[in-house]
This record gives sequence, structure tokens and C-alpha cells, in this order.
Amino acid sequence: MLNENARVSFRKMGEEVGLSTSGTIRRIKKLEDEGILEGYTAVINPERVGQSVTAFLNIDTKPGETGRVAGALSRSKEVCEIHRTTGSPDLIAKIRAENLSEVDEFVEERVGTYEGVRNVTAVVTMKTYKEQLWSPGV
Repeated sequence: MLNENARVSFRKMGEEVGLSTSGTIRRIKKLEDEGILEGYTAVINPERVGQSVTAFLNIDTKPGETGRVAGALSRSKEVCEIHRTTGSPDLIAKIRAENLSEVDEFVEERVGTYEGVRNVTAVVTMKTYKEQLWSPGV
């Protein structure tokens, strides 16, 4: 329920799952204490804020440089996700941009110039069919 609507009241949540309001609060507090719930966030529609292009960057790094490159990427506002992978590429980064020119500029003038980057290629998405924050149904 929190994943669908983190603003739902503890009372309503309790009614839905068969707990008292205080029992619901205790259950959520326990999930927070155990690190299962790490926080609450607003989900922003990227197209409504002018970020209609999504691209995935495949980044190969020089030996021993993957962590440093990931750190540099993490400081860029365009980057939504960074994943270390097995094999090649070493990293996959999801970025958002206003248009293809911004993607090109980010790849060529920024990521491509990071020390430790051997090669970077971009795959631009045409359409997103599903995108959501992960929830295991705890």
C-alpha cells in the first residue's frame, strides 16, 4: 500500500490489512528499523518537467577505475541509475534529458572525457512500457 500511495493514513492502512492504527504504525516502524523501508519519495513525471528522452549508457572502464567512474556519474543530475554489470559493459547508467542533443553532449563532452572511461555508447529508448520503483510485496 505504501508503494502505491505513501500518503495513505495509518488508520486506512490498518483497516485494509486488519490491524489497529497503532499496530500499523508499529509494523511500519519495524520495516524502517530493519532497513526494508529506506524512505519515502515523490515520483516525478519526467516528460512533464521537460526530460522526455531516456537513454542507457554502456560504459567500459579502464582496469580498477569502475568505482571512480561510478562516483563521477553519481554526481550528475542527468543520471537516474548506475549499475555495475558482469562482463561488458562495466557500467550501465540510465539518464534523462530534454532532447537528443543533450544526450549527445552528456556522452561526448562529459562522460567520454572522464578519466578511467575507455568507451561509452548510448542506447536511446523509443517508448517505455513499464517503469516503477521495485516492491517485493512485503
